[in-house]
Amino acid sequence: MNVQSFFDNLTEEQRAEANARDRAEHESQVAEFTEAYDRGHCYLCGEAFDQMRSAEPCTHWLLRRAKFKKKDFPKIFERYDYHNIAAFLRWCANREHPLRNINDLEVEKESRKVLSYTIRWKNVEWSFDCSKNDFEGHGGHHSSFPHYHFQMRIDGRPFINFNEFHVPFSKRDLFMFEAKKHPNVRHSFGAAGAGMQEAVDVDADWILEETSRAESEETAVYDLSTVIMADKAPISGDLIMDIIEEAQRTNKTFASVARGRLPDGVKMQTVISPAESIPDITPRTEHKPR
Repeated sequence: MNVQSFFDNLTEEQRAEANARDRAEHESQVAEFTEAYDRGHCYLCGEAFDQMRSAEPCTHWLLRRAKFKKKDFPKIFERYDYHNIAAFLRWCANREHPLRNINDLEVEKESRKVLSYTIRWKNVEWSFDCSKNDFEGHGGHHSSFPHYHFQMRIDGRPFINFNEFHVPFSKRDLFMFEAKKHPNVRHSFGAAGAGMQEAVDVDADWILEETSRAESEETAVYDLSTVIMADKAPISGDLIMDIIEEAQRTNKTFASVARGRLPDGVKMQTVISPAESIPDITPRTEHKPR
């Protein structure tokens, strides 16, 4: 039975039970991760982030708080699959700055890519990239299996380059990718691992009403640009200043306050876009399979 048939043959009750079980397991793991992270420890191996034991490879090595070297990377992906590694790095990134540390915007992903996104945490950036050819395992003996490419930068300098490793997907990875194609399956990294794609998928009214002003552009998740147009009488400058001051005083967005203060006949349009401070997705130049 293939993956699609497996899900087709599940009853509604079985789907609900599976979803509840997965949700509980996810929440338990996030709670363990958060408690350990806040102490500067890894929830997977129990070690402090600045410690590493060669006999116990762990994803926290990628934080580069210890003396992790490029040659140690295979030890990590031989033990942890793509979804394990990506989830841990996403969770770490969001503990520092929610959402804006992960650029996984679909509009910035090329159509031939299965994966293409960049994660930032402190002075480290990690990028995952997988083309359709990579996923199908086309190429020579060193890449004739479904795989992805990984890049790591420290202080903006290359540490691991895309072309240095062909990281294999596990059977579990492939199952999860195939499962996502089913209409009744929605896989994500959860709120703890959400990136900018989930941030822009949020309803626009919610963004205007529920978000607060950022302390600086560097800490912003969204960039809100508001245009106000008056059909008849010009808008009072005093009113605009009042709106700005109320927004600052109440820590609301300018657009949220303006919607309740502008007189009838005045039109307002707000464009919501990702903040300029989010990391750029690192591009990978693909080599044609031989």
